[in-house]
Amino acid sequence: MRLLVILMILAVVACKADAAKFGIAADGKSDYVIVIPPKPSPAEELAAEELSEYLERMSGARLAVSRSSRLPKRAIVVASSESLGKWESLLPDEKPTGDDFTIAPSDERLLIVGGRGRSTLYAAYHFLHQLGCRWLAPKFDHYKGTSEIVPSKRAIEYYALGAYKHSSRCAIRKLYVEEGRSHNTENLVQMAEWMPKARYNMLVIPLNYQGGDRVKWDNWREQVGPELQRRDITIEVGGHGYQNFLNADMENGKLFEKHPEWFGMNDKGERLKARGRVFCTSNPEAVEYLTTNFVNYLKDRPEIQVFALWPPDGASWCECDKCEALGSPPDRQAILLSHVKAEVAKVRPDVRLETIAYHKTIAPPESASMDKSTLIDICPISQCFEYQIYDDRSDVNAGYVSNIRAWLKAFEGDVSIYSYYRKYAWKSLPVVFPPYIQKDMVFYCGEGVRGISSYAEPGDWFTYELNHYCLSRLAEDPRLDVNALIAEFCEARYGASGGVIASVLLDLGNIARKYCSIPGTSLKSAGEIAEQRAKVDKLAETVKAEAAKSKDAGIEFNLNRLLLMIEYAQRDLAIQHLRAPEAPTDEIRSQVESLSAFLKEHEDDGVFVFHSRTEAPRLAQSYGLKD
Repeated sequence: MRLLVILMILAVVACKADAAKFGIAADGKSDYVIVIPPKPSPAEELAAEELSEYLERMSGARLAVSRSSRLPKRAIVVASSESLGKWESLLPDEKPTGDDFTIAPSDERLLIVGGRGRSTLYAAYHFLHQLGCRWLAPKFDHYKGTSEIVPSKRAIEYYALGAYKHSSRCAIRKLYVEEGRSHNTENLVQMAEWMPKARYNMLVIPLNYQGGDRVKWDNWREQVGPELQRRDITIEVGGHGYQNFLNADMENGKLFEKHPEWFGMNDKGERLKARGRVFCTSNPEAVEYLTTNFVNYLKDRPEIQVFALWPPDGASWCECDKCEALGSPPDRQAILLSHVKAEVAKVRPDVRLETIAYHKTIAPPESASMDKSTLIDICPISQCFEYQIYDDRSDVNAGYVSNIRAWLKAFEGDVSIYSYYRKYAWKSLPVVFPPYIQKDMVFYCGEGVRGISSYAEPGDWFTYELNHYCLSRLAEDPRLDVNALIAEFCEARYGASGGVIASVLLDLGNIARKYCSIPGTSLKSAGEIAEQRAKVDKLAETVKAEAAKSKDAGIEFNLNRLLLMIEYAQRDLAIQHLRAPEAPTDEIRSQVESLSAFLKEHEDDGVFVFHSRTEAPRLAQSYGLKD
């Protein structure tokens, strides 16, 4: 790792010798001005403000932001392609489009140009990244001021070896709120602020997760929506939820009594109220009822740009003769979506619909067609992380690959992967594995996949921060040097201990995904587990030694949080070690109860999300114990 860093430094020195030098600030002063268009978009304006603020934090020099059509000799131009106007002639090549961006020198001026609002922000943050800024995580309270690194410099010098052009392989890079175990208005705003710094471009919030009224877009839209819009981050709402627009409890609980024929039938010919059963999609009146409610919802929420219209989670589809005549669940899903899309287009033609390839709809439709503007999210929910997604030693993974390829062959539009690189069922276990993610991404992009996503809980963000940091970058360029990316992160997070901790994290993550109690990973023999426990014990000693010699309070703080991650793995492996030879139930249960208490004790440290799955009764079930 150290040799890699040395080689990178030597490469930078060699490039500087041939590059144009821009002396932006020195001794707290600057003769540069940041120039934005006379009528900037909110994202362009924010990009200039952020550039000015961080440059001042770094050097003490405050660069003024000017709205002007005239450029001074020394200017940093911040604009999107559509706002460039006559400044376009200063670019050496074509304007960037979409999420692409360019940082280009023109005499003594620098142009920071994005293809749209958010990529203008990407460009500004990339420029600051080149100067040494690092945004390791959102500014969550549990980071205690260690979420970002802003270096102090007497002089700020930028070296330009021609124009820097950035493009992305994956057009869609999402974060999902999903179960919302630890989200609130404050930390959602913090996530929105961080997303363009990490180059994510879409935030997905449930319309009403599982109908509980706790995790729902309407609870946050007034505060969070403007922050996302200001950054040109795409707002997606929805999720599992035909039942949000048609269910038995509607109309004061009388809808089922009025129209039992609208509701799904089981194999006994019974119409059921259950929200987990898909309504009768062959009934035109039921379809119209759902569609009308859906259209009215969108009309009242103009900020929504993408809507995920999915069946209930684990859906049971109606088994009446007319529904079955429509075809398989994928066909019925496609037919319903086509109808809804046509009606939505009459009032909100700007809204893109998304549907899910999951459970009984994991395969593409056999006969029904789907508009290519629809976004398909494929969910490999049971992916076995002992193997890469493309490794046919896992029959489960091979099945997902078969369906991914079938969708890519049958469907002309965008196909995205609803990934599980931070999975609720892991219960915050330290599955930290950017190299694994990279190999998956190389495969996905090679096949033609256009998007990737991940769950993102503030409550255990520290555990998965390296996954979150790397995922968007690997989506943009799957062949990026992942070890250099990890080294960059760890150096910023852990200073002189960065090289050591990078190895610790990768070793810990590999042990967790292969030997800990994560779904899809087989229980290994007691001997194999004992060997891994010894390795984790050594990792703990290594981190303790680094913490003891650290002279930086922030680094020591985060090393101690890493020790909590390691202790969780130690406790989990101890239980696995008992399970392997089928130790007495009471002995296992005692260890599980102790683990649950440990997780509860540290639920506010940003390392574990404590909820029903980690309370002792359900935690015991995850280890194979019955009540």
